Amino acid sequence: MKSIKMAKQAIKDYPNKEIYMIGLLVHNKMVVNDLQNSGIIVIDDWKRSRLDIVKEIPKNSVVIFSAHGTDRKIIEYAAQNNLIIIDTKCEWVLETENLIYDYLNLGYEIIFIGKHNHPETIALTSINNDKIHLVTCIEEVENLKLNSDLDIFVTNQTTLSIIDTDVIYKKIKEKYKNSKFKNDICDATLVRQKAVLDLNPLEIDLLYVVGDERSNNTLKLVELAENKGIKSIRINSKEDIKLSEIKGVDTVAVTAGASTPSIIQNEVIKFLESIEDN
Repeated sequence: MKSIKMAKQAIKDYPNKEIYMIGLLVHNKMVVNDLQNSGIIVIDDWKRSRLDIVKEIPKNSVVIFSAHGTDRKIIEYAAQNNLIIIDTKCEWVLETENLIYDYLNLGYEIIFIGKHNHPETIALTSINNDKIHLVTCIEEVENLKLNSDLDIFVTNQTTLSIIDTDVIYKKIKEKYKNSKFKNDICDATLVRQKAVLDLNPLEIDLLYVVGDERSNNTLKLVELAENKGIKSIRINSKEDIKLSEIKGVDTVAVTAGASTPSIIQNEVIKFLESIEDN
């Protein structure tokens, strides 16, 4: 992943400087622990604003901003205060951010479909607290008090469920006729979700989803599989597999969250294959 490579490159480029990571680079504790063991100082305090955290970082230090995105005002503040910036923002988040700015400049109100307290949602909705309206479910759409004649642009967090997002957008369109929608679920998330939706519950007895408990796209894969009637278990790595879970199971499938390194997923597959061989 680009963000992980950038963080590791920062360690090489700035060997004599303190390197801080604001929030979790990606939602995968194994990746974050590896970077922390390499000397990066991780500050993951969701109760405090990222601006307040940045204000306490010593000048001339290196600051790594996570792949989930960071409010531009915070990055500008960091630059103005002599911090070396490594912005690992995902290209899909950047595309959504640019769209939001474009439509705000055109005078649109923005409805953002996302998850409360998710770093990506916080970063993108903070662009304009007055013009961007966060909804996470149909009930919150019903509670919106926007003028029905307004031009409205609807977009979303990049790691949501394609099914949930579609249901919420249909409710928005029903309420606000002048709304237009750009689904910004990232390719990495979309491909994985479609693969799970294509699984046949009559052919799959168990699905392992390799990913962190804080990874929204990982949890959505579990949810999609369960809704199809496929037993699904989230694991961090092969060490989490219990032999009792696969006793008497004929067919096991494996997928992984977008922030899960392929090496970890491959280790799970090889482990399951070794059990089958035995």
